[in-house]
Amino acid sequence: MAEEFDFSLFGDVVVRPSTGETADPIEVLADKVILLYFGALWNEPSVKFNLKLGLFDSLAKVPEEYEIVFCSMDRSEEDYNNFCAKMSGWCLPYAMPTLPKLITEYKAHGMPHLVVIDKDGSLITMEGVQSMMTDPVGKNFPWRRIRVVDILPETYVIKKDGEEVKQPMSYLDDRHLMLYFAARSDDLSKEFTPWMTKAYNILKGKRGDDFELLYVSGDESEPAFEAFFGEMTCGAIDFDDSDAREALETRLDITAYPTLVMLGPKPEDEEDNFGDRPIINSEVRAVIENGDYITDFPFYPKPYGDLCKTTDDINTHKCLIVFHEQGDEEEQFEIEYAVRDASEEYRGEEFIKFYWAFDQDAGMAANIWQACELIDSGTPTMVLLDVKNDGAFYVSDETEITPETIKFFLMNFKSSPQGTI
Repeated sequence: MAEEFDFSLFGDVVVRPSTGETADPIEVLADKVILLYFGALWNEPSVKFNLKLGLFDSLAKVPEEYEIVFCSMDRSEEDYNNFCAKMSGWCLPYAMPTLPKLITEYKAHGMPHLVVIDKDGSLITMEGVQSMMTDPVGKNFPWRRIRVVDILPETYVIKKDGEEVKQPMSYLDDRHLMLYFAARSDDLSKEFTPWMTKAYNILKGKRGDDFELLYVSGDESEPAFEAFFGEMTCGAIDFDDSDAREALETRLDITAYPTLVMLGPKPEDEEDNFGDRPIINSEVRAVIENGDYITDFPFYPKPYGDLCKTTDDINTHKCLIVFHEQGDEEEQFEIEYAVRDASEEYRGEEFIKFYWAFDQDAGMAANIWQACELIDSGTPTMVLLDVKNDGAFYVSDETEITPETIKFFLMNFKSSPQGTI
């Protein structure tokens, strides 16, 4: 389910300089597609794009209501007024206090930048400029991403009596579907596949036919595909369906192998999630590696985890991390459960993922420990890391780790020593 859009980012009022109107953002923008436009008068590409945006606004014949909201990156109020005077859409007031947060949230690090937000508050695309350049009158507006159900091929293959047999993809419509992106040439894929196969067999034995797993090959040749698929007990998308395999990688933002994605069943109602399978979790590999797959199906993401084992993309959210390599087993258990409890009790406006880390030389934990230049004093070290906000981090001086001290740190972290990675 999409999160409701945070209209507080727009402040108390939006203005329409061309007419002198002012309005409450919620009243004029709620239940509409929002085109969030970042630009400036001093930026020549923005000036040129402004003409295309105006042309779109005057010529587009689209079935869905939309509003353009200009987020000024101008260096002076005079430039802001001159630029906004040429716009027919709504504008945020000059030098809005929330502008830095909008820039960070929607990665507006270049101009022009156009973000398309759906009626339900979900992000459609941050590549609106490219979408408008290729579709100037909005024939495919609002440029929603292609549905997963439209990319999946009509059939998949299973092994039966030593032969590959094609089955209609529609057989899986009412089941959860895991897609396993991997390649035989990838060492991590070869290492993880036996664990994945074991987990699949156990889950099949316990759950029966309420889910399926399909291998989506990244292999360079059909013999490599056949050899690797031969080690698995699940089904696969046929190697010949290369367009579908490549499109799925693009649609699901697959950047590395192995990656295991959990999709929900196809909705019966086309109005539900636009008729597409919901993406439940793109990091199921970590669930399998941690052995949490028996009772937690279908693996909705948890707000906590072991930093030494995770494959999460920590660039997208704030992270609370408690390091304590020198703690004994009992101390580490207490910290783990304190972190778990704090994550479940946390009620802040921003999403934060909570982690513990007891091996400072393992994977992501080692990188963060070194980047923050932390010193092991033999006591727990608690850090709040915000990679997407210029790599800022804050280090607590608290050494007693409880749900209460964790939450206190989150409420007062700006008073703690800080740096950037």
